[in-house]
Amino acid sequence: MINYLYAIFFGEHVSLMSQFNMIKLYLRIHEKTLRETLEELLPQAGIFISQEENESTGILFTPPALNSSLPSFNFWSMAKPVRFLDILSALESLPYRQEVMFSHFSLDLRERFLKNIETQHIERLTEKECHLLHFFYQNRGVELSKETLLKEIWEYHPTTETHTLETHIYRLRQKLEEDSNSPQILLNCKEGYWMP
Repeated sequence: MINYLYAIFFGEHVSLMSQFNMIKLYLRIHEKTLRETLEELLPQAGIFISQEENESTGILFTPPALNSSLPSFNFWSMAKPVRFLDILSALESLPYRQEVMFSHFSLDLRERFLKNIETQHIERLTEKECHLLHFFYQNRGVELSKETLLKEIWEYHPTTETHTLETHIYRLRQKLEEDSNSPQILLNCKEGYWMP
């Protein structure tokens, strides 16, 4: 197994790929060293590591086999030695769910459509609006600081002075809230924002 880990570590540098921004992956990896390695490397490729299987969009696992309705990939099924970019390619090709539901909305992650289920009205989101809204969805009930959001969505340094986040929150509230001055979906908290 150590040889396989070397193959992962000594691959090419991985640039952030936008198609991975929507993946929240649950790791069911039984080998401690392999799991810790993937927990360190996958976020560098823009893949979120989830602690909860039922909140994930896919599963990367090693045997025993899974009983899950989520798209899943068996790490040990790959040709050896394993390259990190091969793992990313395999994860990209899984049939991930492309739609999430919250409140009275559905969010199409592939087409970036926000649909009001009650009125059937559809809004087209920008890539960053979609990414930001999905990040709130993935972290429902968690208060997210402005610094965290700027780092995770825009890769800004925490000390960067910008109104980018506030502008995007304003635009999303225009599309989500019945009354953007009294929000019910994207709420303010002490340090930033959260979605209940």
